[in-house]
Amino acid sequence: METNIARSTNVKNHGRLTVETAKHLQDSLKDKGYDVLYDHGDSSNKNVGTIVSWYGDGKRPERETELSQLDLAIVDLSFNKVMALIEIEETNDRPKTYLGDIFCTLVGDQINFREKSLLVGRWTTLMIVGFSKTPHVKRNQHILARVERIKPALSSKNSSIGKVIIKTFSDEAKLPALLLYELDKVFKGEM
Repeated sequence: METNIARSTNVKNHGRLTVETAKHLQDSLKDKGYDVLYDHGDSSNKNVGTIVSWYGDGKRPERETELSQLDLAIVDLSFNKVMALIEIEETNDRPKTYLGDIFCTLVGDQINFREKSLLVGRWTTLMIVGFSKTPHVKRNQHILARVERIKPALSSKNSSIGKVIIKTFSDEAKLPALLLYELDKVFKGEM
């Protein structure tokens, strides 16, 4: 399936890439038993809402307990498990941003979507994908190596997330294919 995604830095289009990517993933994954939840877009759509990493034992996140918001969650419908959490960085791939995305998710105790708790664990992969003309392979490997050393020391519930990956993309039209490739490995347990 071809996508027609045009590069834009217009604030009005914030989240456009997330919505277009989510719709593409939905088309590709619906017959495989996976649901795609995503932030941004038409809030009357049951799959659109805020995906929040937060801490505490409350029933729902509050402004005080919210740590971050993620763009996409790929959920296995038969077990209600989150197979992948995905954050798309549309405008930069700075290490500071990646580390914030990763640790604000991992130090949380819960992931919620529309005030419903989502089940994460060793089967879940956290993917951070950032726009860059340069792939920064060595830098991303360095960051991931440090994350993997720190992750076992975290005592938060979300630190049970099994795998973290960082990827870059230079062409928005190829982002859905990159994510589907990585998701295929997640579904096969290759991560």
